[in-house]
Amino acid sequence: MFFIYFLAFFAFIPILAYLLSQNTNNKGYIFGISFLVVLVCLFTVVGKYSFLGSIKNQKINSEILMNINVNSKISENITREFNNNISNEDKVYWLQSYINKAIEDSKFIAAESLISISEQYFQTTDEKFIFYTLYTKLRDAKFPDFAKSKLIINLNSPPECSNFFGTAEVFIMNGPKIPIALKKFTNSSEFELENVHSSIPGFDLASAYLNQETLDLKVSLNCPETASIFYSENALLIDNNQPVNSYNIKANEWFKREQ
Repeated sequence: MFFIYFLAFFAFIPILAYLLSQNTNNKGYIFGISFLVVLVCLFTVVGKYSFLGSIKNQKINSEILMNINVNSKISENITREFNNNISNEDKVYWLQSYINKAIEDSKFIAAESLISISEQYFQTTDEKFIFYTLYTKLRDAKFPDFAKSKLIINLNSPPECSNFFGTAEVFIMNGPKIPIALKKFTNSSEFELENVHSSIPGFDLASAYLNQETLDLKVSLNCPETASIFYSENALLIDNNQPVNSYNIKANEWFKREQ
């Protein structure tokens, strides 16, 4: 950008020299026309509505759409052109549109390629949420059965805890201390944990099942009648090839927590 402005200034030097000559006639007319020509050239190249810039952007857009249509990866050259020529405020919007189109058209190779180059552009909290939502949408489109993944919990409460309310959390064993599912319940001997119970889109039961993860189930019961709190923690060895799994917590698996 600076180089273009430097060239424009350099172009004015012979014009200024001509205007400073004592024998020059119609100096105002010559200066006005010259200034207008240079200004139009600058606007054409670097202006907000640059004609040349618009053509280049259209070319990039056409190449990406072609990759989506033939379901192929986005080349490094197109990625470089996209990064260098598309404004920062447009990158997220363009990529979101491309990824949605690729998913809707079932062009999963192109969608995965776009996802892989997109994360760097989604910087704010809201943008990251959009990115993880797009990732989840792609995964659910590729593996529709796992879009409705569940973990069904059957529990037998301790004998002294007939009325209770509690919290169930599922973690990835030796993974982040962020639950992939969390649900509160009241007096329920059976309840379901689903993908929607995750706090981060895509970091959920479906992801754990597809990645063959071992799960850590933590359940706590609060029993108001006896002012007691019980907890149970179990490593779950489940069938990761099935989108629906279940676990039974027996009455002797509860431990009383000291108040």
